[in-house]
Amino acid sequence: MILNKQLVIQQFSESIHKASNIIESPISKLKGSEVLIKNTFIGINAIYDRELYKGKVPYINVQFPYVFGVESVGIVSDIGTAVKNIKIGDAISTVKVGTAYQEYQVVLENNAIKIPEATPEYLTMNPTGVSAYLALKNTAELKEGETIVVSAASGGLGHIVVQLAEQKNCHVVAICGNDKKVELLKNLNACDRIINYRKENISEILQSEYANKIDVGFDSVGSYMFDAFLQNLAPLGRLVVSGLATELTAPEFEQVHGPRVYESMYWKGASVRCFMNHLYKEQHPEARAYLFDLYQQKKLQIKVDPTIFNGIESIIDASKYLLEGKSCGKVVVAL
Repeated sequence: MILNKQLVIQQFSESIHKASNIIESPISKLKGSEVLIKNTFIGINAIYDRELYKGKVPYINVQFPYVFGVESVGIVSDIGTAVKNIKIGDAISTVKVGTAYQEYQVVLENNAIKIPEATPEYLTMNPTGVSAYLALKNTAELKEGETIVVSAASGGLGHIVVQLAEQKNCHVVAICGNDKKVELLKNLNACDRIINYRKENISEILQSEYANKIDVGFDSVGSYMFDAFLQNLAPLGRLVVSGLATELTAPEFEQVHGPRVYESMYWKGASVRCFMNHLYKEQHPEARAYLFDLYQQKKLQIKVDPTIFNGIESIIDASKYLLEGKSCGKVVVAL
């Protein structure tokens, strides 16, 4: 009998240590179209995880014990009798809330996505790269030659966004928070302007260099970053919200007392839009195929954070590392 080690939510709490526990559960005999995957790498989504263990994700019905995690890659170690197109030894990617933070997982065949290799790079492309592609296509509606400003540009999502934008011959402004992240962005050869917000004032730089010139603001930070992007949108500009990192790390959402947001937008015909990956599920295969092809042709660099985290026990440390803003590229845990 195989025992499966899992990181689970055992209760809602403000502390991940109080909310979580590592348990071991036996894996039942596979049924029909079920596939057993031995995970090799799992992706860390610390901000989402935190909202989940606090009980603040409205569309998830958490039943304890509830497995953390969304994305993983691994190798098929067993298949059910009705499985047709997957065999033992295949490399698989899975993307499903409440599945990833465990050594093994059982999924239905139609939820097992075949990939060339079970590596951190393919883990990063699906679903983080998929989000970058679909957000730029559907939400940002990014056009050839536009000016785009990207916050958290050295992160798992941001470093792919800037490369996809550069391939549309856009003027790419990348924002990050330390010299190591600046170096990562320089090595991508995709950015026309890199701003280290710890050394330069974002509002002042955008006001002096990009006033009314931002066609797309791609923001996963929120707060002051949202304000700076909004203030400098071009006519018909689009501000895409892909995350709220500063707000979600604060004790409560900032209370803003001033003109409503449309006061900054109406006369420009500008807009604020929000991106959620799962709302474009039917387009995921298209996005994966596009990204995999770019990567295999060496036209897309995938950056994985070099800090090594090993085993289920290291997930909490990996989450803390990401939340402290130390990451360059995608943070993963090896199993």
